[in-house]
Amino acid sequence: MSKMKSDRPFGSFMATRFKIGSLVSWSEWKVVNNSMDEDIYYGTVIEKVTKINGGRPVTIIKVACSDSGEIISLNPFQLRLQETN
Repeated sequence: MSKMKSDRPFGSFMATRFKIGSLVSWSEWKVVNNSMDEDIYYGTVIEKVTKINGGRPVTIIKVACSDSGEIISLNPFQLRLQETN
């Protein structure tokens, strides 16, 4: 049985959907009063970087959060592209 080999970092194909300046959203789940609660956040893509994680290259997208102004590192699988006019 052969192993698949790719020279592309993990998540790089998914990251091609997001351009610098794109408006994106992501959600975080938490337990509140014994029930699940979803918070949705919005932000702007400011950078795409590749880091070594677990011995392999992984694409990370840095986003400026609209609510807090913080720069947050997220993987491209968490993000949803939002339409703008």
